[in-house]
Amino acid sequence: MVNNFKNSDKLSGQKWLIILLANVIAYCCLIMPGIQVPEFLVFDENHPTLVAAGFQILVVTVFLLIQIIGVQIATGRKWHELFHVPHAKEWLWVLVFFIFAYIVSVLSGMVSQKLFGSVSGNAAAGLTMNTPNVWLIFIYQRFSSAIQIMGEEFLAIMPLLAVTQLVSAIHWPHPLLWGNIASALIFSLLHLSTYDYNLGYVILGLAFTRLVLNWAFIKTDNMWVSFLVHFLFDTLAFLMLLLVTK
Repeated sequence: MVNNFKNSDKLSGQKWLIILLANVIAYCCLIMPGIQVPEFLVFDENHPTLVAAGFQILVVTVFLLIQIIGVQIATGRKWHELFHVPHAKEWLWVLVFFIFAYIVSVLSGMVSQKLFGSVSGNAAAGLTMNTPNVWLIFIYQRFSSAIQIMGEEFLAIMPLLAVTQLVSAIHWPHPLLWGNIASALIFSLLHLSTYDYNLGYVILGLAFTRLVLNWAFIKTDNMWVSFLVHFLFDTLAFLMLLLVTK
């Protein structure tokens, strides 16, 4: 944990409120179109139109930019310290954490399904090999998801850092543990609608995978690493779902 963003010149509570408020506003912007917009603007296998594609890109871009702006307002250019170009060893860590995340996800998913029942899964479930232009749609969805996944990394890592600093300030033991718990719970709960509002499944099935992604960030002090692990994990999951769906 040597990154300057995390350890030097601790952010004030007011600055953390700005960052976390940006997280909340961004998330509201992400989910609101699903409630308000007409069906033809929802990009899926039934509406793979340029208008719907453009609207989805706009939504996820706003979702990400609001969070970046919030961190920039609170920290100035210091937010750049969350990122650096991965060096060779970090690319190895990407592979290690990707494999670990996949194993953890499979095991926790199996236990979650056994305890809490099955769920419908992600929004890409409707895409099949019989869908016209299936690979073009798949590539587009990966591009759109890349923007959203970076936004999700901000949603998870900012609470991780905020709670870790708060717990450290009040001299509770194991501040990083509390930060990870808060981050994993927030990340899991934000996916409730994706998994049929099955609370037990979401917490058990996603929290441990989120902890692996957090570990990737903590180990490398680089959000590019946790992002790449997250993106590769989601891409493999969607690809496998696509290939096995008749």
